[in-house]
Amino acid sequence: MLLRLWLNSCRRLAVPGVLAVLWMVAPTGCSRSARPSMACDPKAMYATIETLCSDSLAGRRAGSGNDLRAARFLASELNTVGCVPLWRKALVPFSIDGAVVRRGMERVLAGEWRDSSYNVVMTIRSRYPDAEKVLLGAHYDHLGRFKADKGGRYSAGDQLLGANDNASGTAAVVEIARRLQPYADDFRRDLVVALFGAEEMGLAGSRHLERMLRDSSVTIGHMVNLEMFGRMRGDTLCLQGEILSPVSRVVECVGNPDSLRIELSARGSAGSSDHVAFASQMIPVSFFITTDISTLHTVDDTPESLDMEGMERAVNYIMRYVYTLLTSDQLPKLQENS
Repeated sequence: MLLRLWLNSCRRLAVPGVLAVLWMVAPTGCSRSARPSMACDPKAMYATIETLCSDSLAGRRAGSGNDLRAARFLASELNTVGCVPLWRKALVPFSIDGAVVRRGMERVLAGEWRDSSYNVVMTIRSRYPDAEKVLLGAHYDHLGRFKADKGGRYSAGDQLLGANDNASGTAAVVEIARRLQPYADDFRRDLVVALFGAEEMGLAGSRHLERMLRDSSVTIGHMVNLEMFGRMRGDTLCLQGEILSPVSRVVECVGNPDSLRIELSARGSAGSSDHVAFASQMIPVSFFITTDISTLHTVDDTPESLDMEGMERAVNYIMRYVYTLLTSDQLPKLQENS
């Protein structure tokens, strides 16, 4: 009986995942292959990371004005790949709500301070607008330049670019949207693409968006969050979310042709990242993060420090995972003991 139940669940989830893998390697004579390959382009991702880490954006600190410039760049990139604004405009402003003073950031971080930042919220529409949606997100902000020493770790003048944290996750989201958009006719639900501001200010952007989606009666059935994707270092990709919903079934059904080791964690909403805003409202989440975070919040977190080969493998896996969520008959439901 247990085997029969497992097979039935994979019939709902696995076929699209298998098709995704097949389409990645389909010969050019097949009608399906008129659409581009789902395989990601590491050069395109690296170009996005380099732009986000450029001197002109100065670390993308929330409330600096550089976050607005980064958000405009990302909205343009998503528009180019075929995403459309979920609401009237792609850039959604929100208040940082005093986090600067509360966290003492104005004492150590340089530059002007505005009490607002921006989420970039766009969508790839399916033929099923009333179905609950999948949200794919990552935060694009970082810390910027220090104006004062902070302990022994930071010195005045240090500029933190945040290549791994989280230009890498942002670039991955843009690339996944680019590769999945031509397959929208296969989707059984819309894909909402969200790039969050002010994660470093206490998840301000994702908390605002979660409330805004709820107030707008936009039902998110599953949230996928990508954080620090550029330093996999080996074969292990970490996934949290099992405590809320059976994401392990999605893992089983997606398969793993790249021989990655998917490390499932029992901590479904642990870790200070944007999925917490959704998990706290009992929305199932899949939180993906790579294994090496040794450059976190250091001056060494530069584009040159990234492992783009590992990132390519990780993003190709997440692409199939998200495609499976989008095309399955049902999304993973909340665990009964959640």
